[in-house]
Amino acid sequence: MLIVAALLSTFFLLARTPHSGSCGSLVGQTVFPGSYDIGSVCPQTAPISPSNHSSLLRELEEHYLTNEFKHTVFESLGGAIRVPTVAYDDLAPPGQDERWEIFSQLHRYLETRFPLVHANLRKTEVNTYALVYHWQGSDDSLKPVLLTAHQDVVPVEPLTVDQWINPPFSGHYDGEYIWGRGSCDDKPGLIGSLTSIEELLKKEFKPTRSIVLAYGIDEERGGISGATAIRDYLLATYGEYAFSILVDEGGGYTIQNDVIMASPGVAEKGKFDVRMEVMTPGGHSSIPPLHTSIGILAAMIKQLEDNPHVPHLNREGTYYQSLQCQAQHDPGLSKPLRQLIKRSVKSDKALKKLEAQLLRSDRMFGPLCGTTQAVDIVRGGVKTNALPERAEAIVNHRIDAHSSVSSLKTRIASIVGPIADRFNISIDAFGELLPDAERRAAYGHLRLSDALVQL
Repeated sequence: MLIVAALLSTFFLLARTPHSGSCGSLVGQTVFPGSYDIGSVCPQTAPISPSNHSSLLRELEEHYLTNEFKHTVFESLGGAIRVPTVAYDDLAPPGQDERWEIFSQLHRYLETRFPLVHANLRKTEVNTYALVYHWQGSDDSLKPVLLTAHQDVVPVEPLTVDQWINPPFSGHYDGEYIWGRGSCDDKPGLIGSLTSIEELLKKEFKPTRSIVLAYGIDEERGGISGATAIRDYLLATYGEYAFSILVDEGGGYTIQNDVIMASPGVAEKGKFDVRMEVMTPGGHSSIPPLHTSIGILAAMIKQLEDNPHVPHLNREGTYYQSLQCQAQHDPGLSKPLRQLIKRSVKSDKALKKLEAQLLRSDRMFGPLCGTTQAVDIVRGGVKTNALPERAEAIVNHRIDAHSSVSSLKTRIASIVGPIADRFNISIDAFGELLPDAERRAAYGHLRLSDALVQL
């Protein structure tokens, strides 16, 4: 597993960020010094430590610490950042939208920056712009390693461009940080994995186990065109359960009292974007109604934000199991919290008390243990003297692992329903008319729908 160790060494060189927290990827395991057989609570896998090529790993790690290498790899990342591979929410499929063409520019950059990778690995373009590389190993009986990343980044709000310390696609290295969209999410994963293999090829290393690289193109909008196409390609090419390990971007790690607590990337919450459209009669602003479509939409947004989803601990959930692991092995945890976590295994009263304490003390409790909602896009109106006939908001939800899209839809309809009644607005809730009334009898109309379907 030399390739994984070499990748991590390169990645952590790139994974510093001026923002709070860590960024990027981590191998899916938790490591504690001294022992790897630490009982049924938070059981450990064996550490990844290459034995056949340990001297080569030491040589590479020493090379990675040289200023020459650091500046080379920093520029590799900076150059990738300077190619603005933005994944817009409304992208049409590849081949139907010219905004995809920027990814070809990134591919040409990668070819020139990593010539040995492109000379020695088999590259497959999936759905035009997603990339899969295969590095053949000498032993086909061993399951390949899968290293993944995504090439795309989120857009920059045009009104905030002049607020950046360094331009958002500059890739500028200021001696401490590399600036720009993708400097953290997720071009270090892309550049780190390619750099690791390029360096191994320079050493004429030949893997025993095959290595597969897979790079998506629209992770920032849910992987509609990239991840799904890569999934189908990998299943068709390698079959199910074909890989020995997956290294992808993940949640990072913390170090307390010399204990490394890492978060395995075993799953990700699903998401659902809800479009709320309020439609009312138009007219001249000199004779306005008491409430325009924008005002009605604002009332509905306020109602949503006044009724956030309440997170709950689930004993079968990944977050709860990680709490048990922390209580067992983290010496920095306070004694009262440790005892409360352990009592909550069998006591419902202790479980509720633990929920309340985490709500007060851990900002990540809600995002990890419940459904989140964020009103991210609002549109409405076309002219200052014309009443807006349509106003819309798009609300992003990251759904609790123990909930569902159907439950979320029902909840949203029940929360905005009373506001719609107050303004005499009929509701089309995801294809169902609520209440059961003629649309023409109401002052206006609210349509709740899947925002993705209409992009």
